[in-house]
Amino acid sequence: IWSCSRCRKTVAGGAWVYSTTAAATVRSAVRRLREMKES
Repeated sequence: IWSCSRCRKTVAGGAWVYSTTAAATVRSAVRRLREMKES
C-alpha cells in the first residue's frame, strides 16, 4: 500500500509498476480531463 502525495490517493499494490486495470482506466480519465481543462 502506498499513497500518492499529488492526488492524495492510497493505492494497494502497483507502486512502481502502476499498471493495474483500474489504474490504467483512472490514468486515462485523468489525462483526458487535464487535456480538456487546458484547451
